[in-house]
Amino acid sequence: MSRLKVLFQLLKNYKWNILANALLNLFGSILSLFTFLSVVPFLRILFGGDSEELSVPTADLPGRIGGWFDSYLAVVGASHALVAICCVVVILAILKNMTTYLAMYSLATIRTGVSRDLKNNTYGRLLGKQMNWFSDSRKGDVMSRLTLDLNEVEVSVVGSIEVMFKSPLMILISFGALLALSWELTLFAMLFLPISGIIISRVAKKLKKSAQRGKEELGSLSNILEETLSGMKIIKAFGASKDFKERYEVRNQEHFFAMRKMFQREYMSSPLSEVISLTVMAILLGYGGTIVLSGESGLTGDWFIGYLVVFSQIIPPARALSDGWFRVSKGVASLDRIEEMFEIDVGQTLTNGSNEFKELISGISFENLSYSYEETKVLDTFSLDIKKGEVVALVGASGSGKTTLSNLLVRFDDPCEGAIKIDGVDLIDLEINSWRSNLGVVTQDAILFNGSIASNIALCDANPDSPRLQEAAKSANVLEFTNQLPRGLLSEVGDGGRKLSGGQRQRVALARALYRDPSVLILDEATSALDAASEHAIQQALDAAMQDRTVLVIAHRLSTVRKADKIVLLDAGKIVESGSHDELMALNGSYAKLVELQSFA
Repeated sequence: MSRLKVLFQLLKNYKWNILANALLNLFGSILSLFTFLSVVPFLRILFGGDSEELSVPTADLPGRIGGWFDSYLAVVGASHALVAICCVVVILAILKNMTTYLAMYSLATIRTGVSRDLKNNTYGRLLGKQMNWFSDSRKGDVMSRLTLDLNEVEVSVVGSIEVMFKSPLMILISFGALLALSWELTLFAMLFLPISGIIISRVAKKLKKSAQRGKEELGSLSNILEETLSGMKIIKAFGASKDFKERYEVRNQEHFFAMRKMFQREYMSSPLSEVISLTVMAILLGYGGTIVLSGESGLTGDWFIGYLVVFSQIIPPARALSDGWFRVSKGVASLDRIEEMFEIDVGQTLTNGSNEFKELISGISFENLSYSYEETKVLDTFSLDIKKGEVVALVGASGSGKTTLSNLLVRFDDPCEGAIKIDGVDLIDLEINSWRSNLGVVTQDAILFNGSIASNIALCDANPDSPRLQEAAKSANVLEFTNQLPRGLLSEVGDGGRKLSGGQRQRVALARALYRDPSVLILDEATSALDAASEHAIQQALDAAMQDRTVLVIAHRLSTVRKADKIVLLDAGKIVESGSHDELMALNGSYAKLVELQSFA
């Protein structure tokens, strides 16, 4: 239950709501107690008759109250007293239910607020994870934990807040009343509570383990489903539908077994609690009846019935507390899964520098960079200087370290050795957001978000600059196809940009980078998804956009980097050749051979 400290931290924001709710529940519990004990005067009126035993007061609290009521009864008469008691019961019922409503109303702010804060907290932590964490995590499992598990926490844990706040107060007040009525009988009943608690806690512990297993199996099931939706073309093209169906059915069967065991134990909680409660009530009825019949105690028959009524009212909040504990155990299993996911340590934690970056002044320097991923060296003592306004292209085979360099420059990760200097200042000393706000990044996979083309270009700009948006769209050749759409730039791109072709998505991604008017532009295979005609048109626009900007271009197509100020050929994380296109062609080395191969192709 140590994970509940996350919720306790969130509850601190609602301390005044909690205080108000506690006071209302306290008042409501007291009113409930008086409502239940109103059965005693009825019994005295209806069955007391002229019994002199009832009119003799005793030293204990029930005897004193009984003596007072008998005196009142003798003065006003049975009929008048009966009407008065009925009126009191109605007033108590009205007050009790009004108090209960106000308590539940005050709880609405706590429950919905904690749920909101928990979701915000979780989403914020998700955004705070570094890129390696997302690379090593299964998307389906993450989605399962952040949707189904989070919903389970809300329903099971947050939903049990009412029970946790209200039931203990009702039990304590009723228990105090039982001690006042008969401490001997109450102490006898207390002997059975530890046994009940042990049985319930053991079942709750097993339920938590079963719930955790069920969530793990559901995560695996969701992961297969996510892979299926993402790779449906490949599954059908390779005729792998049968294999994927078998994989899904195997995992679904395991999920079936795990969930059946969980529900088996969950459904056991209510019958178990009821059997324990009725057993204790039967034993108490037999023992208390013996005390009343013996006449050795001051407890009379009417007060014993009142005692049983109050004791029976302990059972509903006790059962609610028990059921709430079962739900909490189930929800904590989900909370554990969420916390465990965030606690996975992938690589080093990025530190945020204190120096704010405003504009590139002199240039960027990669100094003896080394970077390894899972014991595989991707960069090996790499050094390169990029002057302000210079266009530098990185070329080479897949796995040579090109994209790793761009990721380090965006600061998705830090190098294992060496440093990246921005105007002579180590990149790790710069404030991350201020540095990234000056970057324009276009990746090989054009990632768009559900919304309009315009909202994707002016991403996160609450008040888009219309002329700048139009200029960026024109430069990236977006207007060529949006002018043919009924709503133009306001046309929806669909989920992940699926309403657009691959080339159209890439153009929108280019426009998004240009809209920011960045001082440093990073193009990672920015034209890879375009046909030859579109590539030529966009390359002309990019040539103009690169003016007065520092640009890092990563490309496989060597035709796109011919005009670069410097071309760097990488192999196994090291620089093999470096120079302009003409200089490298004159060397007649590895770069010239690549150009010849691509020209031949």
